[in-house]
Amino acid sequence: MSPCISIAASSLGVEQGNRLESQYLTPVLRKLDGALYEGVLTSGENARECLTRAVLVATGGTEDTIISLAKKTKLLYLLYIEEYNSLPAVIEAVGYLKNNGKDVSVAKLEGTQQIQELLEKLGRLEKTYEKIRVARLGLIGGISPWLVYSKVEPETLHKRFGAGLVEVPLEELVKTYNFVSEVEVPREIIENALEVKIPVSEIQKAYRLYLAIKQVIGKESLDGLTIKCFDIIKEMDTTACLALSLLNTMGFPAACEGDVPLLVSMVLGEWSTGQPVFMANPAIISGDSVLFAHCTAPLISSYSLMTHFESGRGVGIMVKFPVGEKVTVYRVNPNLETLRIFTGTILEFPWSNRHCRTQVKVKLSQPRVILDRSFGNHYALVLGDHTEELSGIARLLGLNLETY
Repeated sequence: MSPCISIAASSLGVEQGNRLESQYLTPVLRKLDGALYEGVLTSGENARECLTRAVLVATGGTEDTIISLAKKTKLLYLLYIEEYNSLPAVIEAVGYLKNNGKDVSVAKLEGTQQIQELLEKLGRLEKTYEKIRVARLGLIGGISPWLVYSKVEPETLHKRFGAGLVEVPLEELVKTYNFVSEVEVPREIIENALEVKIPVSEIQKAYRLYLAIKQVIGKESLDGLTIKCFDIIKEMDTTACLALSLLNTMGFPAACEGDVPLLVSMVLGEWSTGQPVFMANPAIISGDSVLFAHCTAPLISSYSLMTHFESGRGVGIMVKFPVGEKVTVYRVNPNLETLRIFTGTILEFPWSNRHCRTQVKVKLSQPRVILDRSFGNHYALVLGDHTEELSGIARLLGLNLETY
């Protein structure tokens, strides 16, 4: 589960390869554990099989080496320099690889920080790939009846990714909730809120549910979960919004409404980027923007504690996403064959009591795709442009890609 890195040089260019090693790789490898350095290679013949690999192309005449390394790699990144015919070699090798169905990423070598960040990114992708192959994803209470399209058979999930779907009856959660002792809500949850528009007693019930869900997670050894949350309101007179918010804030993928494809999306995003993910409905599509809204969101910035939108009960979370920031909006389709990725910018939007509590307006390219070629009624959002990480895990898992 460690990325490989090497330098490709011609037999006449080993000295130049050694210079690149000294200038770029030695400082990185001193600071970074886990990368497997294979040295300056004039041939890929004896290179190991690697899930991911970065190659610094030091000189021209390295086309055969690049192609040989590509054949031993599932996800390949090439870094070229603007000297010693590095770029021409990359152009020729990439043409061959892409013509033969091998995807490859290419960038100009900028410095040691770039290499370190790339290796860290590849390390997260490898861990995500390995983890999802053995993941246990919980479906608590079943699928909400209005999700007529956003569902996936357990056999499909296992076949596509290796993950298992663990179906947990709602009764198990109710029983666990009833055995959880009354506890005090951690002070910071209330004190850090901009506004608290509900009684503390409601927050206590919602936090008690969070503790019950954590017990179920431990008992079932879950790596992520989705919950038929509207049934919670009837059974326990509270909402799961706070619980899911806290779980996603700490990096544990937790989705609403029994939406398994969206849970898978959150798993891919949270594990490959290391960032918490917001699950939301596209509530308004207008021009070049989409308003995404939901009553639970990770606590990535200032927030208020309110009621749940549809029911007016329990706890709903209103998080203020930072205007002007880049955001990645994405989702896998229900048959788990295609990952759709948008990148956009968060726009100003006046909060409305006609939508779920957290509301994020995002400027996107071709937002009508969400409606005209529907993948389902929820999307995942993560702050920052994470196209590269999501594209990388998609390629490792053999998913088709749509990028906008």
